[in-house]
Amino acid sequence: MIEFELNDGIAHITIDRAEKKNAFTQQMWRTLAQHFENFQAAWLAKADHAPRAVILQGVPGAFCAGADIQELHAALQDPLAMASNQAAVLAAGLALTNLPIPTMAVIDGPCFGGGFALAAACDFRIGSTRSSFAITPARLGLLYGLEDTRLVVRLIGDAKARRMLMRSERVDAAKAFDWGILDALVEPGALADLSAQRAQEMARSSRTSMAGIKATLGLLSNLSHTPAGQLRADFESAFRGPDFAEGAQAFIDRREPNF
Repeated sequence: MIEFELNDGIAHITIDRAEKKNAFTQQMWRTLAQHFENFQAAWLAKADHAPRAVILQGVPGAFCAGADIQELHAALQDPLAMASNQAAVLAAGLALTNLPIPTMAVIDGPCFGGGFALAAACDFRIGSTRSSFAITPARLGLLYGLEDTRLVVRLIGDAKARRMLMRSERVDAAKAFDWGILDALVEPGALADLSAQRAQEMARSSRTSMAGIKATLGLLSNLSHTPAGQLRADFESAFRGPDFAEGAQAFIDRREPNF
């Protein structure tokens, strides 16, 4: 149900449970978290197979309808099962948020609940004209998690977050683009080409820059635990690093850098 493929340094993770609009089971959350943790480990080890960008997408026509409500309802009878489910959801979201490599959600269809949090955890989001967005815990007698709510507020601000969370307002593709949920909006047939182009652009960027910029932005939005002192040290050391040497030389040579 969670498919993984690595092509030319780009990790493609596809949610494939179309009959349930890609609603997540506990096992799917765990599988997703494991992929992200593997990416992090490979990046830290500077392994050849470490991805330089990540695309998170659903099968055509859907992104993610959130949690599998039937499974969640069944877990109500077992406090341990419920705690395990919540831990799996939290682990997946944090692993995605903390990845040091650029991430992009490709949204073609419903993006609801926990699916919205996954999209918000990504650095960028592009969508098709048939995408739609909603967060409806208020209709289920539930709350939205603290970490997920922080991601929503970071993305669209407090006022719009209240509309989505407290009024369960559904947002269509055009409004999502207007609100800044989507960075680009295209017809469904153009989504694959655009996502490939954007991912290749991200993959060509400096690993040093991407990781440092993400950690800095994360700290400013209370989503990263990297100490400010470490970020200042990283800022200084970047001037002495091989990526800056290559970037500066490429600028002088009027060519694209090869990071």
